Amino acid sequence: MNSSVPKKRILVVDDDPHISELVYVNLDAAGYEVDRAGNGHEAIARIAERRPDLIVLDVMMPLMDGWELCKTLRDDPETRDIRILMLTARDTERDKMVGKGVFGVDEYLTKPFNLNDLLAICGRLLHA
Repeated sequence: MNSSVPKKRILVVDDDPHISELVYVNLDAAGYEVDRAGNGHEAIARIAERRPDLIVLDVMMPLMDGWELCKTLRDDPETRDIRILMLTARDTERDKMVGKGVFGVDEYLTKPFNLNDLLAICGRLLHA
């Protein structure tokens, strides 16, 4: 039976293929439409192709890190309202404050992470 409600779209941006695959498989199994990018430049191209409802974003990546991508998205009127979940090993309170206060991320989850927490946060952000 086809649902008339489109699936929520999530873009996973992480240069670690193991983390990217783990997040992808679990979000896909939860019923989301999931795409992936390995760095900020690739993410910008994916966002231009198909605008996501949520971005699960790592901080430490080559070419363009997560902070720079976040700033780029927040500075652009076309993308500033896309929800962003930072999923990163950067786990200090200062990192969390910078992420939420300076870069405007919606949520912050540190690695290693619990998959149930990830799914709960994604669900909350997509249905808020």
